[in-house]
Amino acid sequence: MASLWSFLLVFHLIGLALGVGSATAKVVLLVKCYRDITFVPFYLKVMVPLTRTLVLGLILMTVSGIIWLIRGYGFPATMIVKLVFVGAVWVVGLLIDNITEPRFRKLAPAQGEKASEAFILIQKKHLALEVIGTLLFYIILVLGVLL
Repeated sequence: MASLWSFLLVFHLIGLALGVGSATAKVVLLVKCYRDITFVPFYLKVMVPLTRTLVLGLILMTVSGIIWLIRGYGFPATMIVKLVFVGAVWVVGLLIDNITEPRFRKLAPAQGEKASEAFILIQKKHLALEVIGTLLFYIILVLGVLL
C-alpha cells in the first residue's frame, strides 16, 4: 500500500517537472523571439498555456512541500535555503505575470511591423526575469536532490 509520503513525492515531482519544463520552454522561446522578431506572434499564442502549466507545477510543488513540512519533514539548513528560493520563484513569477508579460504582449509588434524601442526594452526585462525564474527552478531542483 502506498503511503502519504509516496503520493506527496509523486505530486512534488510532477509539479517540479511541469514547472521546470514550462519555465525552460518559455526561456527557449523568448530567446528565439529575441533573435528573430517575427517569432513573437507565435510566442504570444503559447505564452498563456505555458504560464498556466508553470503555475500549476509551482502550486503542486508548494502544496506538497507544505504538507511534507506539516507532517514533520524537518528544517535542515538545505531545506531553509530551498524554501527561500521557492519564495523567490513566487515573487519573480508575480513580477513576470503582472508587469513584464502584460507589457510584452501589449507592446509586441504586429506581423511585419518593426519593433519599437519600448518593446525592445520590455523584451530584455522580460527575458531577464524569465531566465532568473528558470535558474531559480534549477537551483531548487539541485537543492531537492541534496535533501
